[in-house]
Amino acid sequence: MSGRSWRGLAAAVAVLGMLISGCSQVIDGRGQYESGLSTVADAKVQISGTDNGDIDRIVGNAIADVQAFWTEQMPAAFGEPYKPVKGFFSVDPSGDKAAPCTNSPSDIRGNAFYCPNQDIVAWDRVGLFPDLKRKFGDFLIAMVIAHEWGHAIQHRTKLPGSKTIIVEAQADCYAGAWAQAAHKAKAPHFEISREILDDALAGYLLFRDPVGASADDRQAHGSGFDRIAAFQEGYEQGVQHCKTFDQRRVFTEVPFLDEDDQQRQGNLPYDDALQLGLKDLPDYWNQTFEKTFQRDFQPVAKVTGYQGDSERPQCDGTPVNAVQYCAADDTIYFDQTDAVKKVYDGTGDFGAMSLLAVAFGQAMRKRLNQTINGEEALDGSICLAGAYAGDVFNRRRSGAAQLSPGDLDEAIQALLNFAGKAGFFDVAGKTGFDRVSAFRKGFGDIRACGG
Repeated sequence: MSGRSWRGLAAAVAVLGMLISGCSQVIDGRGQYESGLSTVADAKVQISGTDNGDIDRIVGNAIADVQAFWTEQMPAAFGEPYKPVKGFFSVDPSGDKAAPCTNSPSDIRGNAFYCPNQDIVAWDRVGLFPDLKRKFGDFLIAMVIAHEWGHAIQHRTKLPGSKTIIVEAQADCYAGAWAQAAHKAKAPHFEISREILDDALAGYLLFRDPVGASADDRQAHGSGFDRIAAFQEGYEQGVQHCKTFDQRRVFTEVPFLDEDDQQRQGNLPYDDALQLGLKDLPDYWNQTFEKTFQRDFQPVAKVTGYQGDSERPQCDGTPVNAVQYCAADDTIYFDQTDAVKKVYDGTGDFGAMSLLAVAFGQAMRKRLNQTINGEEALDGSICLAGAYAGDVFNRRRSGAAQLSPGDLDEAIQALLNFAGKAGFFDVAGKTGFDRVSAFRKGFGDIRACGG
């Protein structure tokens, strides 16, 4: 973030698709899920190179459930029967048995891929999958498999375009469609609750492209925001929607604006970020409210930062939260030294400002005579925060702040890890999945937020 730009998340590590000798396209697929297994008997799936251990048991169950999903979906979505993938290969990268489409076992280290020339799926059972299981649980492994099957479906139907990023986005969408089926108990070997999807979104953030990458790169997979958007669209709208993906799809992945931004990885110092953001948010609503809602606009009376618990003010007799709009005195309060700084440290400058944007959203709902209390009201306020992000990203205002690489990922991380949690907006019923969905809705069109 600079005087004109926001910039994003430096902590995420990219996972890009690999091109391995012998295959025309070999593609990573990773997500972050966690689920308890059901009591359904393990599937009987023939896996080449297996050690018959726990990892391959999980993979076999995922293969069975994903193939059952596509056996049902292919005739309905494409008017043709599903043809099962021909082979499954479990590989020890330090061993002596390589998978098809690779030159040696070590080629698959830290990877999982689908190879269309051989119509096979292969994975690292020693490094990659055990690590994902340990950190995120069994369902993450299933999500890797579901993403790879997205590529298998593309091989059986058609690619959505020539760019890798659109191919990856559609595979993310297909994975989301399967996750929705799993949530509806149509993946018998995996039990999934709505809350588990929060882990999935966090995983897609981890496996985004490097901050500042270009969507035109031949191996681009998308920003975290892009991948999450595709996944959620699949979850919410299903396979038929995923089929509509094509070269016209718009991605948010953009390069750095200048060398200074790149050296900073886009983040302004905390105090500078607050100063810029708290100038830009009121300017956005001053220019947007009346023309959007056809109502007179009254600026927020006051925006006040306080210094931790020792200086925590009250709203109508009750101590305020870390970030809160108080209707009683028309003031936005935020814990400047502790809570909001913690969001900044954990996400980046636009993560912190996105939560302040939610408080401005609450103030705007008040001006629209809408409630600011409860879960649905929080979703509406988050939607309005997303509308602000969309305005900045699309550079609709002269002289305004500008979104830069990683900023939308920061916002998603803040919504997953902070918004809706105790101490911020005092509403914890909705999941992070729902909060991110609300933000995306507003990002696309402020009119979707109501008013």
